[in-house]
Amino acid sequence: MYFCKKSTDMSSASKSNARTDTYIWDDGYPRPTEQERTITFVCSCIESVAERLGCKASEVFRRMERVGLIHDYIVPYYDTIHTESRENVTVEIIETLEFWEKKKGVS
Repeated sequence: MYFCKKSTDMSSASKSNARTDTYIWDDGYPRPTEQERTITFVCSCIESVAERLGCKASEVFRRMERVGLIHDYIVPYYDTIHTESRENVTVEIIETLEFWEKKKGVS
């Protein structure tokens, strides 16, 4: 079991890389913030969908941005979605992306 404490170290080396709400666990490594975990999850979703569809991640990102999938679906429902298996998340996001594109008349 690891315990954590809020980092208050502001030495000259850490000032340039300071993060707010950084917690240092007793293993010495900072834990990511909620925002960092969410962004990492979004990136993972984009990469998984791209791999499944056989296209570039930049194309998947563009498609998701056009219909608002990232900001209106993945981020708001992160707490629920990230508990599912990678396979289920990938399939669900592809289905949702295609449905939203069809609904909004975007191809």
